[in-house]
Amino acid sequence: MSTGAIALFSLVMLLLLIFCGVHLSTSLMFTSTVSVFLFTERFSTAMNVLSQSAWGAVRSYMFGVIPLFVLMGLLANLSGASQDLYDAASLLLKRVRGGVGIATVVANAIFAAITGVTVASAAVFTKIALPQMLRLKYNRKIALGTISGSAILGMLIPPSLLMIVYGSQADVSIGKLFVAAVIPGILMTIAFIIVILLVAHIKPDYIPEVEALTEYEKEN
Repeated sequence: MSTGAIALFSLVMLLLLIFCGVHLSTSLMFTSTVSVFLFTERFSTAMNVLSQSAWGAVRSYMFGVIPLFVLMGLLANLSGASQDLYDAASLLLKRVRGGVGIATVVANAIFAAITGVTVASAAVFTKIALPQMLRLKYNRKIALGTISGSAILGMLIPPSLLMIVYGSQADVSIGKLFVAAVIPGILMTIAFIIVILLVAHIKPDYIPEVEALTEYEKEN
């Protein structure tokens, strides 16, 4: 079989496995093993390549750190720490118009400093913050924009998985990247807060009055 035919066959097989619901890592592993076997016509060679790749990934600093940060985010969510963090920020800012949105940004920034995972931040605060913001009659676009926008702080505020990947690939000090990102992360957080305050004053119908939050607290 020619090289082009093997490449096309591998691509088709990978897509079929994914569409059939096979986990992505399993699909990649199976496809790469079969492809090496077709190239070399030796099963032992394919298995050796597979074992060496697996061992190389396990002993890699980058792939050793990332699962630990993901686990930390999972534990923070399951333990209720993220909910408590959001509740505390909401309580402190309840007298400020747009305080719930600001609380979402602040909680997202702190959660990002714990996990460094943008997707985790977006998923957690969509469940926690979005229902409350909608009940308080926040504009849906503002609510979703606040959550998704502040979730990107996970890529900037240390520890950031993106910086770990970049530092490992570019051979740059990850510690220096973390130090360099502290001030930009703080400035970005402040910028989000300023935007929410501006929207609250320029578009008052998008963000409720402080009294609306007080009435909501009395009802609950």
